[in-house]
Amino acid sequence: MSDPTKPCSQCGDPLPGDALQGLCPKCLMKMGLPSDLGGETAPGSRGAPSGAAMPGFVPPAPGQLAEQFPNLEILELLGAGGMGAVYKARQKHLDRLVALKILPPGTGEDPAFAERFTREARSLARLNHPRIVGVYDFGRTASGLCYFLMEYVDGTDLRHVMHTERLTPNEALTIVPQICEALQYAHDQGIVHRDIKPENILLDKAGNVKIADFGLAKLLQSPGDIYTLTQTRQRMGTPHYMAPEQIEHPQSVDHRADIYSLGVVFYEMLTGELPLGRFAPPSHKIHVDVRLDDVVLRSLEKEPQRRYQHASEVKTEVDSIRTEAAAPRPAARPAVSIAIPEKLATAFTPTPLNRPLTAEEQRIDGHIRILAIIRIVFGIIGIVFGMLFMLFAMTGGALSRQFGLFVALTVGGFLFAMLISGFAILDVVLGAGLNKRRPWARTLGLVVGVLDLVTAPMSKNIFILIDIALGIYTLWVLTRPEAAGLLSVEAAPRGGPSPQPQPHPQPQQ
Repeated sequence: MSDPTKPCSQCGDPLPGDALQGLCPKCLMKMGLPSDLGGETAPGSRGAPSGAAMPGFVPPAPGQLAEQFPNLEILELLGAGGMGAVYKARQKHLDRLVALKILPPGTGEDPAFAERFTREARSLARLNHPRIVGVYDFGRTASGLCYFLMEYVDGTDLRHVMHTERLTPNEALTIVPQICEALQYAHDQGIVHRDIKPENILLDKAGNVKIADFGLAKLLQSPGDIYTLTQTRQRMGTPHYMAPEQIEHPQSVDHRADIYSLGVVFYEMLTGELPLGRFAPPSHKIHVDVRLDDVVLRSLEKEPQRRYQHASEVKTEVDSIRTEAAAPRPAARPAVSIAIPEKLATAFTPTPLNRPLTAEEQRIDGHIRILAIIRIVFGIIGIVFGMLFMLFAMTGGALSRQFGLFVALTVGGFLFAMLISGFAILDVVLGAGLNKRRPWARTLGLVVGVLDLVTAPMSKNIFILIDIALGIYTLWVLTRPEAAGLLSVEAAPRGGPSPQPQPHPQPQQ
């Protein structure tokens, strides 16, 4: 352990008692994790021990274990928890650092537990993946002490990182795909972790994620073992991170329980809070891409069939969002090839928007889309009516009398038809400009909205109310401050941030 009186070798700040390799946690994270990355101590990691040890269990001192493990040099106690204690050790003949996990004395005396212990160790040994802490050996000492010999991860766990410094959304998006890789590999091997939580997610100094403690894993390929190795109604996991079925139907848990737990960890990384009770989507708490709401909420669905069915699907969604957010938008191509004044050019070319929309901007953006559709539809209808009036005017009023319509004179009727068509074309142009988020569309819309109110008395019957309502709605939308901002920038792609979708009800815990 580091001397707390010494400063960090990178930034000079005082070192905490659990500092790694002479670095404070902030500098440690910045060394490996991209973009400023920077409970209970999981097996194979360094950090402050946390989590309650088993009642009555006092981890033995490293010197007390020397006789039972003659091939190991026990260096220090890393942490203690409900499943025992973890030590940093060195294999003498290989000169390799390892993590030694011992279970509380006496646990190996129970034949049922011994069977479960052997099953867990063998399941761990089957997992050979760079994102999973490897198991080198397991067994029982002459005194009956059960142990695992595991890969040593020189780093810390996600819980310690979150306690040290608030993760940014980009840092969370860097960590989650790596967790998904480990889970997908384990699930493909028929193994469910059943206890995904920040304490079991390790980060080495290079920023690599490794999942630890598959000790609660259930082998799907051996369904008969569910009742012999796990007592009826026994709940394995950590309550706040457990899927509902782990509490209600522990014998029917499958790999989708890990996806739920991943959703809890993802939500906590983004917001700093657990998704308890009726909770708000992440974008309602922090400035984050609203598409992440759907990823998190779908992972947290109460019914397993409504969640993502594979961890690889979560990875694909997160990678896509992260890649699109990091990629610079190409500059808009000029509409004409001739040189035009800068102020005139900016009036017709929107500025790219390189950030997610706020909740209020999403709402007004939706109203702009609705207004654009209404204007285009009314414009098309107006053009059709304008053409009919022109036809009536050109027939000298004969058709108009036949259909009960009034057109005073041929010339007057023609001018009236032209007026209707002109307003209709203006509506279509306005709708297209709003749909394309052209800066001039707001000015044109304000003019058209005023004309709707001024010319409403010239209409008849219900058309008066329609003109008034349309004029008021147009002015309300386009006078909003958010509309001014949205119509001066390039709108996000249709697949990007959009009005908040809520296809899945918020889960209850």
